[in-house]
Amino acid sequence: MKLETKKGLCGLVIAIGILNFLAFGITATGLGGDAVNGRSENGHYYLSSHGKKTEVSEAVFNYSRIHVYSVWITHPLAMVAGLILSRLNGQDRTGKDRVSRSQTSGLH
Repeated sequence: MKLETKKGLCGLVIAIGILNFLAFGITATGLGGDAVNGRSENGHYYLSSHGKKTEVSEAVFNYSRIHVYSVWITHPLAMVAGLILSRLNGQDRTGKDRVSRSQTSGLH
């Protein structure tokens, strides 16, 4: 895989992680919290944020719980992609990629 393709994929993963985190923050603020900090009891569903509970429908509660779990996946993936991108940029600066291209073209 080409270096630029790897960098592009890392950038895409980072962008998805950031957008998902922002969407979660905006949504949780608008709804009054999230399901992971909330609870369900006796057919009632509550989102919670900083000790304040907000009653919501079961569908909203389930959506919130799934969105939190998705952030738990995309946020670490974005951080790992950032580390990989940093290493790829470091390789590019040290000239390792340029050396391999010059060797393939017959310039030693």
